[in-house]
Amino acid sequence: MIDPMRPTGDVHRKRDAADPPALPAGPAMTTLRSVVAPLASTIRSAGIVYIVVQVVIWHSFYTTHAWRLAAPVIAVGWAAAVIVCLRRRWPSPLLACVDSAVYVALALSAQECVPPSVRDDTFSWLVICMSGQLIVPGWYAPGALAVLLTLIAPAAYWLGAVCRPVTDIRTLAGATMVLIVVGLVHTFSRRELYGRAKAADATLDAAAHAAGEQYVILARNIERREHERLLHDTVLNTLTALARVGAEDPAVVVSRCRQDVALIEDALGDRGDPAADADRAPGDLAGEVRAVVADLRGRGLTVHVTVNGKGGPVAPARVTAAIANATREALSNVAEHAGTGEAWVQVGLTAPAGDADVPGRLEVTVRDRGAGFDLDRVDLARLGLRRSIAERTAECGGRASIWSAPGQGTVVRMSWPAPARPGQPEGEPDGELDRHRGIRADRGLAQESPSW
Repeated sequence: MIDPMRPTGDVHRKRDAADPPALPAGPAMTTLRSVVAPLASTIRSAGIVYIVVQVVIWHSFYTTHAWRLAAPVIAVGWAAAVIVCLRRRWPSPLLACVDSAVYVALALSAQECVPPSVRDDTFSWLVICMSGQLIVPGWYAPGALAVLLTLIAPAAYWLGAVCRPVTDIRTLAGATMVLIVVGLVHTFSRRELYGRAKAADATLDAAAHAAGEQYVILARNIERREHERLLHDTVLNTLTALARVGAEDPAVVVSRCRQDVALIEDALGDRGDPAADADRAPGDLAGEVRAVVADLRGRGLTVHVTVNGKGGPVAPARVTAAIANATREALSNVAEHAGTGEAWVQVGLTAPAGDADVPGRLEVTVRDRGAGFDLDRVDLARLGLRRSIAERTAECGGRASIWSAPGQGTVVRMSWPAPARPGQPEGEPDGELDRHRGIRADRGLAQESPSW
């Protein structure tokens, strides 16, 4: 395996860097291999066609003595067998050696099966099929062996030709040189492309490793922020209640403390892989909200719950948990700050009118008719609205919007993109769209009409 920090040029210093069995099966190497095998098959197929054409053109030479067809027939049959092997699996070095041995034997003994007029020509069927064969040892034999096999073929061709009367020594030398050049081109290309593919795979591995580390850091930061929100939603609110214990029943405060401890233990006890959230069963949003409402009713808040749709909407577990916790904070704010003991919670799926194929939105709305407040005057140090509601909802891909005015109550709406019908893909976060609709980036809040 290449060190990702090493310059990519170092991959060419190893003699066995192009040995196929030692190569990692990365995407770049897999792609290169998937290209080489069809290319080799195509070249060998073209060689078969060329041999057949040459036999047809020089049919008078071959019909005079039928034994002259032996070499072309052997070449065609062997090439067809190799093509089958190339298409079935990655060839072994043994196949490359046997393939080279067959063509070396042809080069030494098949000169009598080539018409004399083209026997020493570069375009004889023997030279063409031998040049096409060189791709197999060039790409599939181990490094040093590949060079040896690609040089043996032209040497055998030269030796087989000079043992018989030579028509033109310059033409023979040119044909031999073509075989040498073709063999060297294959071995150099194989070494260069394999090295680059290996370096590319190492770079991709390093990038994937870095991305994985960043994901872990991000997941830990999200987990830490959620723990901070829970501390705000539970311990800080409870401490506020303890500060005015004279105005509140101590038994109620003790009950709240127990609930807070249970929530924090549940959050801190979930130390699994963050990716496991994706494997959890979809959550019942209505059921989660009802559980939150039951806790707030225990604190004396009257909450009216309305669930639209049979059984209520279903969302991924992480979404239901985030929206339920945001609902808890919204109702806690009603109990603590609204100056009223009554709130309304509505849970449902809002689908756009007129087009059932367009994704709708899961929505939870918390309303009260209490004192209200001015959004522009919310202290940035206050974490309830900004972090426990807006930021928590945004992290699961949703949106939180808040409307309030002094003396007119407050409306908190938390929504998440959802399919308008079963089987439709989940919607995507629309943070950019929300900013254009009026998100206040400095506070993480959006203001809407009350929609009473």
